[in-house]
Amino acid sequence: MSSPADNDQGFGPTFDDGFGTGGTEDLLLPPWERRERFGFLNGLYLTIKDVMLAPGRFFTRMPSQIGLLQPLYFAVVLGVVASFFAWMWSLTGSSLQMLVAEDIAEVAKGPFYAFLAFLFSPLTIAIGIFIKAALLHLVLIAVGGNRLGFEATFRVAAYGEAAGILALVPACGSGIGLIWTLVITVVGLYSIHETDPWRAAVAVFLPAILCFSAIGTSVVMLVLATN
Repeated sequence: MSSPADNDQGFGPTFDDGFGTGGTEDLLLPPWERRERFGFLNGLYLTIKDVMLAPGRFFTRMPSQIGLLQPLYFAVVLGVVASFFAWMWSLTGSSLQMLVAEDIAEVAKGPFYAFLAFLFSPLTIAIGIFIKAALLHLVLIAVGGNRLGFEATFRVAAYGEAAGILALVPACGSGIGLIWTLVITVVGLYSIHETDPWRAAVAVFLPAILCFSAIGTSVVMLVLATN
């Protein structure tokens, strides 16, 4: 006999992908927030898979008024793992460079900076997620796409970092992960807030364009100042 909890969560008897088998109208916590059932690693894996392969379904089913801690924890865990592998890749690259480099101290700076990035990654990732969510939400409000409040946007910003797992792939992984994260965030925003896709796209790409423009302007000014 199945328990009421199993019936409420809608899990099938032989297969569970983290979503359950209930209708799409039923809200369901992500596998990451049900780690007591799935375990830490399996809950992490299922959530990454669900976000990356079915973001619309994931964010449509997800409750949005239950707190910020769990999605923040998810983003920090993934960010720390990505930072650790970035450090490892830098060590591998510098080891090869040392075979031909004349200034070993200069080569060693790369791994050292990568180690510092890994060391402080929990703090920088947490701050970054709050800043990202705040920018997304401000633009979403400006274009009239906000329906469920800041927590819904924060959850999209945090769980959207699932694509950051691609940073484990050297060379092209980070770039592909960034593009995938942008797509997931757009889908997540219009799914969870039930707004128009164009409003979600503006909320995602406007801050990104402004950020890249500011960086580009700073680089140009720095180059002109040094000439």
